[in-house]
Amino acid sequence: MKKMISFLLSAIQASLSLSVFPMQTAAQVSMPEGWLLWHSYSSYENMDSHLYIRNDKGNINEITGNFIHAMNGNFGNRPDLITFMAIDQTADEWDIFLYDNGRITNLTKNSGFRNEDPKWLPDGKTIVFKRGFWNTEVNDFTYNLALLNPSTLKITMLTDSLAEEAMPCFSQDGDSVYYTEYSNGIGSIMKMDMQSRNTEIIWHKKGVNAYYPIYKNHQLYFTKWISNENHHDMIMKYTKDGFQAQTFNSDTYDCSDACPIDETCMIYSCSANGTYSLYYYDGTDSVEISGIPGEGNALGADFFRYQPVPGDVNNDKICSVADAVMLQKWLLSMPDTILTDWEAGDITKDHQLNSIDLSALIHLLIE
Repeated sequence: MKKMISFLLSAIQASLSLSVFPMQTAAQVSMPEGWLLWHSYSSYENMDSHLYIRNDKGNINEITGNFIHAMNGNFGNRPDLITFMAIDQTADEWDIFLYDNGRITNLTKNSGFRNEDPKWLPDGKTIVFKRGFWNTEVNDFTYNLALLNPSTLKITMLTDSLAEEAMPCFSQDGDSVYYTEYSNGIGSIMKMDMQSRNTEIIWHKKGVNAYYPIYKNHQLYFTKWISNENHHDMIMKYTKDGFQAQTFNSDTYDCSDACPIDETCMIYSCSANGTYSLYYYDGTDSVEISGIPGEGNALGADFFRYQPVPGDVNNDKICSVADAVMLQKWLLSMPDTILTDWEAGDITKDHQLNSIDLSALIHLLIE
């Protein structure tokens, strides 16, 4: 094997110069390859939510177990590592569940609390969530934020106040937690520094509800009412340049549950057709995602983008000599040679394909 690879490397180096060849570009914009997660229900009150996952091949499965009303799924650092909330059928309480390569575990079993809104730290080792209990002093539920270690089941409380705190999510570096804080039923978007535990208000407007913060690609997204008179939902993006309303928002239907894929593209829920459907926005246009089963309202989407295998230019999910041969032919402009996944060939990550990438691919095979 090594002799064959070494021979191929020698032939390549002899036949190619260091000329730069332009990368292939997609003929048209389409939804990227990856895994899609969402829940669907006829109505929240009917307690009939189901959690679905569509894999990178387009196959759809429901995540089931000893629970009902599953929702708000969130991918960890791989597509078969998922946390979600559901009602434990035995304990009759909201709990945080772990889906790990098909195995399901109740992480907060018999806790006596309401455990909701789980989100992973980007490293896939810690979950932040909302924990509630019946507070006799106020004759109502009190909700605070907590951290959960799935390996040890250790829970660490982040907050301890009478204000309802909900829908937490980590920043990409894990240094901050964004969440919603409610006062008299109106939500504000908050940020907590994980070291100091100091908090600051990111967005607040009297009489206008804001919720569902999500942080991805170094940008914060959240949902808010259009105004205190118009309670339709709209999606906002917050960057260093300020707050920006998404162009697909409408004052006659709801756009909510932002699921950013990159700096411009996202999946979101939209009620333009009467019930919530999943839509994909490519930075210019929005289109309804087809083939989404469910109970009438598709919400809470999360997306795990397929990461190319370095060197896998023929997109068969492995890096092999066949990829090196294909890349060599493409660099030599041999007729009818098409790279199925040109991004995988850019091993040096300089946005161009040349013999340096081919040499790097060969060294990957040798190693």
